Formats: sequence, C-alpha cells, structure tokens
Amino acid sequence: MKKVLKSGKVYMGTCGEPTGLTDSFGEPLFIGDLVDVYSEMPLRCGSCRDTYGPEYIVTDENGKVFIMGLKNSLCKKTEYYLDGEETDGTEYDYSQTYYVDNVYPETDPGYKWVVKKIKGYQDTVDGECWGSGNVTTHLETGDEQEKLDEI
Repeated sequence: MKKVLKSGKVYMGTCGEPTGLTDSFGEPLFIGDLVDVYSEMPLRCGSCRDTYGPEYIVTDENGKVFIMGLKNSLCKKTEYYLDGEETDGTEYDYSQTYYVDNVYPETDPGYKWVVKKIKGYQDTVDGECWGSGNVTTHLETGDEQEKLDEI
C-alpha cells in the first residue's frame, strides 16, 4: 500500500520519494512532506511574518519537484554565518537557506521565503488536505476495506 498526493484527480506524487531538497534548516524533504512557508520582514518596531503555507512537497507531470503554490518562482540560496557575520561558507557555525525569485542574482531577491518542515509524509493521513492546490493524501489499495483498516 502506498500514499499518493492528488489535487482533484491530478496526480501530484507518491509520498516518501526522495527529492534531494532540504528545508531552510537542513532537514531533508520528501514528496508528501508538509512545510510551513513564510517570510520575515524587518520593520521599524520588530518584524512582521508573512505566511504563505502550509504546503506539500509535490511533483509535476515531468517529475520536477516543487513546493505547491511556488512552482515557478523559487530557487535555493544559502547564506553562511560565523560568529553572527556572513561568510563565504568555507567556515561557518550557522547556515540559512532561503528560496528566492528564479532570476536572482540578476535581480534583487525580494522576498526570502523560509521553508520549515512541519510534518513528514509518514505522519499524514488518508484524506488530509492542505495548501493552495487543495492537495490531498490518498491511500491506494486494491480493497476499500483494507484502506479503512489502515486508518
């Protein structure tokens, strides 16, 4: 038995397939993982959090992995820090990965989307629905009773 993601009747991936991606904090991401997507913008009196997700990690019909809702607008950018100062990455004690506009660095990065894994594909349940595409998990079995027994 396997879990798949669908948006309506459109197949969006098989849960658990590796993606080669990590979240902004270094956690590996798999198809079917649920991530929080947000941007923290500095303001004069603190900061403001602009939230986009939660969203699923999915694939398109060509097998391209993406964060649902942000398919055409993201590329990965990692910044490295040593003692609080940005470095070139040869030595660092902290790194932060952001997802920015695909034309960066030719343009200003604009929003820096932080992606944080909040639920692994293993913990999603049949019928769970999230995100901009109303993506839903489905248990695929040959026997409907077997599906109910799993839940």
